[in-house]
Amino acid sequence: MIGFLREYQTDFMLFFQGICLIIAFLTLFTKSLSPRRRNAIILLEVYAALYLAASRYYYLYRDVADPGGWQMVRVAKFLDYLFALALILCLNLYLKDLFTNEAGLKKIPKGIFAGDFIAVAGVISLFIGMFTGLYYYWDANNVYTHGRLFFMHYIFCVPPMLIDLYYVFKYYKKLTRSIRILILLFIIIPVLMSVLQFVTSGIAASVLSTAGFDIILYVFTILDTNKKLERAHRLEIEMMAKYQKELEETVELRTSELKVANEKVEHLLLNILPEPIAKELTEHPDKTISDRYPNATVLFTDIVDFTKISDSMSAENTVIMLNRMMTLFDDRAKKEGIEKIKTIGDAYMAATGLTNDPENDGAEKMIRFAQGLLEDIDEFNKTSDIKFRIRIGINSGELVAGVIGKTKFIYDIWGDTVNVASRMESSGTPMKIHVSDVTYEQTKDVFEYKEKVSLDIKGKGNMLTYYL
Repeated sequence: MIGFLREYQTDFMLFFQGICLIIAFLTLFTKSLSPRRRNAIILLEVYAALYLAASRYYYLYRDVADPGGWQMVRVAKFLDYLFALALILCLNLYLKDLFTNEAGLKKIPKGIFAGDFIAVAGVISLFIGMFTGLYYYWDANNVYTHGRLFFMHYIFCVPPMLIDLYYVFKYYKKLTRSIRILILLFIIIPVLMSVLQFVTSGIAASVLSTAGFDIILYVFTILDTNKKLERAHRLEIEMMAKYQKELEETVELRTSELKVANEKVEHLLLNILPEPIAKELTEHPDKTISDRYPNATVLFTDIVDFTKISDSMSAENTVIMLNRMMTLFDDRAKKEGIEKIKTIGDAYMAATGLTNDPENDGAEKMIRFAQGLLEDIDEFNKTSDIKFRIRIGINSGELVAGVIGKTKFIYDIWGDTVNVASRMESSGTPMKIHVSDVTYEQTKDVFEYKEKVSLDIKGKGNMLTYYL
C-alpha cells in the first residue's frame, strides 16, 4: 500500500488539485452560503490546490540535478509549509462562521483567535527559518534535511488544530450531525497523517488527507445547506399555508363574500343554513335569498306546560334541560335528513321537502322524524326527575323560504302551510302526532292513522285532521 502511494501520489495530487480548483470556481457562484463561509471555502480550496501543487513539484523535482530543479525543490518545500499554515487560518475562518451562524453564538470564541495568532507566528518563524536553517536546510546535494528546530513547525500547526477540536467538542450539540463529524475528521485525520508522514519517508500523507477533506468539506457543506434551505422552504410554505387558511377563515366568517375554503368554516355555516342556501349566500352575499317550494312539510313541537315547569327550575337548570333535549332533536334531524329551521323558546321547528319537486317524499320523512322525537322524549324521561311531554303538529303544502337580515341572519319559512302546522301542534294531544289532511293524503298508504278529528282551526275554519 505504501509503495503504491509513493509511486502514484503525484498523480493523486494533480487529480485533487484539479477538483479543488473546480470547487473554488463553483463556490464563487454559490449564493446559498453566507459570504464568510463562501470566502472560507474558496480560500480552503485554492490553498489546498496550491498546497498540492507545491508538494507535487517537490516530489517531481527533488531528484533533478539541474539548477532549475534545485531552485524548484527549495521553493516548493517552502510553499508546502506556508500553505499548510494558510489552510489552518482558512479553517478558522470557516469555524468562525460555523459557530456564529450554525451554533448561534453571539461572539466568536477567543480561542479561535488564539489559533490564528499561533498560525501567523508560524508563518513568521517559517520565513526566519528559511534563512537560518532552523526548520530545515539543504545539503550540498540539494537534499532536504530536518533542522534542529524542525519540530517547531508542528508546534505551530498542531495547537491551532487542537484548539479547534476543543471548541467543536464544546459546541458539539449545536452543530448538525454531518458537519460536526466531518470537522472532527478534518482536524484529526490530517494530524494523524502528519505523524505518519513524519515517521515514513517519501509519502505526502498529510497533504493528500488535507486536500481530500477539503473536498469532502465542500460537499457536506453544500448538502447541509441544501437541507436547511429545504427545511426553511417547507417552513415558509407551511407558514404561508397557515396564514392563508387563517385569512380565508376570517374573511369567510366576517364578510361571507368568499366561498367556504375549509371544513371548519363550512361546518359552522352549515349549522346555520341549508347547504344550497349557504353556497348561494357565500357566492352572492348581497343577493336576496328566497325560494318558493310547492310541496314542503313543516313540523312544530313544544313542551307541554313548559312555563309551569320552568317556574319551578333555576334559570341554569332550565337552559341545561332545554339544551339536552334540543340536542337530541338536532341529532335526530341530522340522522333523518330533516332541516331544522329554528327553536323559539321550548318550541322546535323543522321542515323537509324543500325542493322544487312536488312529488317528493318529505311528508313520509317528517312522520318518521316525529316518531323518533317521541322515542327521544321517552329516553330523556328515563334519566330526568321531571317527566316531559310534547305536542307535535305537521302540515304539508306550498311555502316560501329565505334568509332574513345581514347580521345574525336566519333561514326561515313563511306561508299558510307554516301557520297550519303551528295550529296542528297547538291543538294536538300530548305525545301524539297530529297531522293535517294534506299530510294525511300523502302518507296514508305508508302509515296507519287511528283517529280522525274535525277541528275549528283559527283562520281556516273547520278542518279534518288526523292522529297517527
